[in-house]
Amino acid sequence: MTFRQLILFFLLLICVGAACRHEPPAPETAVATDRLIVGISTDGVYRLTLAELQAAGLQLTTLNSDQMQLTQGDTTVPYLLQDDALLFYGRAPDSRYTNTRPYLLLIGQPGELIVETAVTPAAVAPAATVTHTLHLQENHLYEARALDADHTDPWFWHKISQGQTVDIPVTLPAVADAPARLRLQLWGQTHSPDVPDDHDLDVWLNGQFIETIRWDGPAHHQATLTLPPGLLRQGENQITLDNEAPGAVLLDIMLLNWLELELPIPPTAVNDALTFQADTDTARSRFGFAVTLTNFSAPPLVLDVQNPARPTRLPAHFADGMATVNVAAGMQVTAVAPPGYRSPDSLALARQSSWRGPANQADLLIITTDTLAPALTPLVEARQVQGLTAAVIPVAEIYDDFGSGEASPTSIQQFVNYTLTTWQDPKPRYLLLVGEATTDYRAHNTAIPVNHVPSLLVPVAYSGETVSDGRLADVDGDGQPDLAVGRWPVDSVAEVESLVARTLAYEAGTAVATALFATDASEAGFAPMAERLWQGAGIPETAVTHLPGAMAAEVTAVWNQGAWLTTYIGHGSLALWGKENLFNLDAVNNLQTGQPAIVVQLTCLTGLFAQPGVESLAEAMLQHEQGPVLTVAATSLTLSNHQEPFAAALLQNLNDPTVQRMGDAFQQAKLSLDTSNNGLREVSDTFVLLGDPSALIVRPGAADGY
Repeated sequence: MTFRQLILFFLLLICVGAACRHEPPAPETAVATDRLIVGISTDGVYRLTLAELQAAGLQLTTLNSDQMQLTQGDTTVPYLLQDDALLFYGRAPDSRYTNTRPYLLLIGQPGELIVETAVTPAAVAPAATVTHTLHLQENHLYEARALDADHTDPWFWHKISQGQTVDIPVTLPAVADAPARLRLQLWGQTHSPDVPDDHDLDVWLNGQFIETIRWDGPAHHQATLTLPPGLLRQGENQITLDNEAPGAVLLDIMLLNWLELELPIPPTAVNDALTFQADTDTARSRFGFAVTLTNFSAPPLVLDVQNPARPTRLPAHFADGMATVNVAAGMQVTAVAPPGYRSPDSLALARQSSWRGPANQADLLIITTDTLAPALTPLVEARQVQGLTAAVIPVAEIYDDFGSGEASPTSIQQFVNYTLTTWQDPKPRYLLLVGEATTDYRAHNTAIPVNHVPSLLVPVAYSGETVSDGRLADVDGDGQPDLAVGRWPVDSVAEVESLVARTLAYEAGTAVATALFATDASEAGFAPMAERLWQGAGIPETAVTHLPGAMAAEVTAVWNQGAWLTTYIGHGSLALWGKENLFNLDAVNNLQTGQPAIVVQLTCLTGLFAQPGVESLAEAMLQHEQGPVLTVAATSLTLSNHQEPFAAALLQNLNDPTVQRMGDAFQQAKLSLDTSNNGLREVSDTFVLLGDPSALIVRPGAADGY
């Protein structure tokens, strides 16, 4: 049986199976009963009882610090054992990629207990007030242009346009009669270069004017305002941000990131919990001093969390609902009685995996989800027939084994690094990511896809940031991938089955000896660039069909006549070729090609597969039953003069019969770029392959008169 006959046999099996197949449940997975992932979303003291740990599946009969280690990432986390429970200070996540910070509880390794810190107070009366900081932030608006070296959060709370007022209600505990501070973090969206301080915003509190904030340009600005004594009150308060009054310019738009109130309060617990900081700007705070904490229903655990990863315990004397504790300047104190202890957001045994085994080897890594993995079996078998070994790795196993439970692309990056540096030769050459992606990793506005395989975020010049699958495979940190990466951005078994079948059918097909080049007529440089590319790639002029400035109907009609390669050069957007509609989402539905072309899109944004709720043009092509199974496109905005070196190398490789697989052509083109040039680095980062990088290239040959 020839290879092509074998491929057709595989396709027949796929079609027969698909006719009666329903969406299967995720397969059962092996777990490690000695490792528990504890998910935390909020700062606080957390309590895990022995019964809860046993119910979660841990194999233990007693709590013993000699046999229980708690870690977060690579750092050991100290804890306490008290009344058949484990207590520790957990922190909210600071990652862009996940809503929970994972802690790993490992049975069989010695742990570390929280140590006690004694403070000797000065001979002064106990403090009557302490300072409490209330941070207010919501994330609704994504603005990647606001990113810079010092500000890595592109999510904002409110857009405050010219003529608009924003009211923010704030509920406070008891407030002492003393000055307070209000901090605001804002970003100026508009800019009037001829007007200094072109942003101005009036701040009001409970109906009283406080101050006008002014700053200049499309820049971040943090303002600190002093609030007079008595203005803040217990219960409901209202902060008003007023951009209604005429300012320095006619158009003034700004974004609010967060607010922070630093206020004096009596040291009174609310719901058996109290957090405060020991002031550093008074004579008292230069020495240790005593504070009497009130309104506790039981003796509180008092911790100094100035270093939140290494908290220490402060001794406290408790009587009649009051705890007296000695503190020192700079301490960040949290005091919590048992009713105020928190419960974790999630408890789950870590996934069992063998990916650290010394005998592992694969030419092709396929990272996907448990649900989608079985649908990839025909592809794996076909690659094995071709002489490639393939490993299908559930992304959840990567998270637990290589990311200490963190569901983020950095865990994938660490896994790929491990395979390239530790697995047996021959090392992996291809990486296929099978699953959807998003830029809204923490689900601020949209739900995270069910079958989610995340991509890394990278900075870019013209749009702030974008996703880069290539950086997941950058092992040596030189800004270039160390193996060829492709993606199927799909979310269902049926979509995976279709792409497997269509990819194998493409490989079993025959190339049409035509190369189609469509160019945008809105700029004179695009058509000559196309000519340079096909000439440089050695594509015969007689085999080229060039459509300069054509409309979608003509491009589709010519495309449907057949081509082994379709290339577009010009302006573009998420769902469109050209400023004059050379090709679009509607036109994709009209594709009727027997043998799909390799599609190279030398434009902007058409490959942005991670935009929440929006399908890119490249995604639509890939998922259309008669669309391409191999397409190269960009996830960002880049310039044609930076795209051309990459395109020249890529097309040369695609037309070179010694380059057998799509990933080799794609990877060699990226490695040809000098990434010390920022523009070329961005092309390397942001041009993606939507398709299987291990797919064979089907091209015309001499027998086709090519």
